[in-house]
Amino acid sequence: MALVPVANAPVASAAPAPGASINVVIDSLAPLIATRSGDLRIAGRIVNIGSRTIEQVSLQATLSDDPLTERSQLGAIAIAPLDGGDAVPRSRAIDTVSHDMPGKLTPGEQESFWFSVPLRDTRLGAAGTYVVSVEASGVDVSISGSPVLLGVQRTFVPWFPKGSGVTPVGLTWLWPLTDWPARDADGVFLDDQTPAALTPGGRLAELVDVASERPSIVSWLVDPEILQAATQIARGYQVRRDGELVVGDHSADAKNWLASLKAALRGNAVHLLPYADIDASAARRSGLERDVVRAVTSAPDVAQAALGRSVGTVVEWAPVGRLDKQTSNLIASSGVDTVILSSTALPPDDEATSGGRTPSGIANFGTVVGNIDAVLVDQGLSAALGARQLTEAEIVLARQRFLAETALIAVEPDAKPNRILAAAPSDIRWHPAPSLVSALLRATEQAPWLRPASLEALRRAERVPRTRVPYGSDGISSELAGTYMAKVVAAQTRVDRLASILDDPATVAPAYLSSILRAQSTGWRSQPATGLALISDINIGITGRIAAVHVLSSGRVIFSGDSGRVPVTIANDGEQSVTIGVGLVGEPAARLESTPLTGITVDPGRKVSVDLSARVVGGEPLTVEVQLLTPSGAPYGVPGEISLVSTAYSRAAAWVMGAAFLAIAAFVVVGIGRRIRGSRRGGPGSPPEALAP
Repeated sequence: MALVPVANAPVASAAPAPGASINVVIDSLAPLIATRSGDLRIAGRIVNIGSRTIEQVSLQATLSDDPLTERSQLGAIAIAPLDGGDAVPRSRAIDTVSHDMPGKLTPGEQESFWFSVPLRDTRLGAAGTYVVSVEASGVDVSISGSPVLLGVQRTFVPWFPKGSGVTPVGLTWLWPLTDWPARDADGVFLDDQTPAALTPGGRLAELVDVASERPSIVSWLVDPEILQAATQIARGYQVRRDGELVVGDHSADAKNWLASLKAALRGNAVHLLPYADIDASAARRSGLERDVVRAVTSAPDVAQAALGRSVGTVVEWAPVGRLDKQTSNLIASSGVDTVILSSTALPPDDEATSGGRTPSGIANFGTVVGNIDAVLVDQGLSAALGARQLTEAEIVLARQRFLAETALIAVEPDAKPNRILAAAPSDIRWHPAPSLVSALLRATEQAPWLRPASLEALRRAERVPRTRVPYGSDGISSELAGTYMAKVVAAQTRVDRLASILDDPATVAPAYLSSILRAQSTGWRSQPATGLALISDINIGITGRIAAVHVLSSGRVIFSGDSGRVPVTIANDGEQSVTIGVGLVGEPAARLESTPLTGITVDPGRKVSVDLSARVVGGEPLTVEVQLLTPSGAPYGVPGEISLVSTAYSRAAAWVMGAAFLAIAAFVVVGIGRRIRGSRRGGPGSPPEALAP
């Protein structure tokens, strides 16, 4: 082994063991598949992460005496303390792999190391998964004494030499391709995220490049929206940058990406996700079941238009690994025959896993239309794929953990043959390190304990009894928020009303309906701000189109009586003919009687005037909204406002006042007449009237 100083080496990022003052970083470990004729090669760095200088530093590689027996040991070893505690099995030093480093290691200083040893000299025994460690010992200069263990890094090496007799376990690689669909109804991209993902080194480009090396090993799960978006980008597109609408510059990259993808898919099965990977649970909870059906049923046509070939069935990928029953019923009724779940969503019954056996990742999933297939992604494999991969050291640890998980499954006692596992990321919009997944795909082909298996083969694997875990409040809280979905519902309502009045709704509605599906993507769970920007943009666009048809009437209309006709002018500033209705709405409604007019056709760029009959109750002016109506009678657009005034009550009041005046005058005249007649009969000197007896 050689120990070589390294100047300006990158800061170590693989987590040190708890209690360590030296971080041992393994930057590379080879070979990928250990054989008797190969060499075990490890290279890395040691870093003083403490506050004191360390001297007499020495390194030692160790190997566990026996292979591990349970998958649960992997997690315990990964977080074991410096001394290993009870988690780390007894190990022995690899005699030929040790070195004493001259000089001192000051705080923050790091040195590199590498070693190579023939595997036949490591005395590996029975087939299985072993723990390999690199230990760093030294003396704190402020404390006298003998060298002590100051740092360690542990990882795993599967060992299955020829003749080990291991039965390989099948591995189905689920390879999702989707993105954050920030594209409005006019096809404008709200940002460069998707175009950039298609460029060399971009997320989607790397996924296709890696899988293209072994395209038959992976089971492709493609969102038709990303195919549609890439096609549009390849033909020329617009994108918003710093508030400005500019012509995008990644068309050539998108064209190349599509060509690479089509080449990789040639001769291989393609499975589809619902369009834009719609958040089916949130949509159903918001009353948008129709959108879920549309996302499922439109997927094959959209994909075929982009790929120029027919594709397979639609598969639902549960965002948190679980689905509630109502959503399961909805997607199954829409035509989905397979759901992708976490293995924790349908744990096997105890009898099926006695002895620690891991069953195949397939199960029956009950719905209202009967059982559909539930592909169960192994939780341990997902965790390994989802581990930090920012440095070479982290990639090595993730790779060896994944291989160890599969190797331990392969040697489970009393396990049935022909088992098949499902490997997939926990995040459908994953961005793995290319070197990690490339190595794992190669291992799937070459490792004696693994064999590649298609999704179709997994569907045919043996199933065991399982119990369904409730969706739970955590599942609900992870969905797109109710306040966000309310904006989506508003957009959907506006589109429906716009489409209902258009002479040819197919020229407008599909673009908006597709954009509303994109606004319901599960991608906005992780990027809510972009989702809000998208749905706001969609609502603004729809509102503008709706406003193209509006009423021009305003002011005051005076009736000569209590009823009359109200003139209304409707303008159509849109691009096609509309058929619309119009009605009057009084406040309070009890003061107005009026029947709406329907079936009014207004050509583009024209105005139409109509009269509505109305009767006003009461003499005070009445504020009335002039409301356009869809053919079904729903309000359309922003209403105009007029004031209705009836003169019937003012004339009636005048007649009443006149009659009252005449009555009073008559009473006065009669009274005066009586007095005059009375005075004439009595006259002066007349005797008084006789008193009554």
